[in-house]
Amino acid sequence: MEHQEVKDLFTEYHDGDLSDEKKKELETHLQSCDECRTEWQAFEKTMNEISGLYHFAPPQDLAKNVEHKIHRRSRGKFFGKQKGNNIQFALISFILVLLFMLAYLMLTAVNEIIVLDDQAPDTAQPIDQ
Repeated sequence: MEHQEVKDLFTEYHDGDLSDEKKKELETHLQSCDECRTEWQAFEKTMNEISGLYHFAPPQDLAKNVEHKIHRRSRGKFFGKQKGNNIQFALISFILVLLFMLAYLMLTAVNEIIVLDDQAPDTAQPIDQ
């Protein structure tokens, strides 16, 4: 194993998330490499110190307070009461789509053009003078 690869596995090794094969390979490397072993010991010491920090639970109404603050700062755009504009918006959108479809059909409609055949026999008789 390369040194950087070993260091990248420290978190998974500490959390116990490595497969048995990777764990054995890592432990073998740590036994034979002073540099990586020193890095592992520093990592482990840091993790142990961090785990001793005071844990506290968030306030019970944290989510409600955050939602209220967002609503207040956004002037009601977010987390506000739903207005009845959804049906009006849908109806206007539907009408606009129909109008665009009608306009498209009118613009692309093929008009039949009757072309007179130029090769038709001339039935008119010349006038003698």
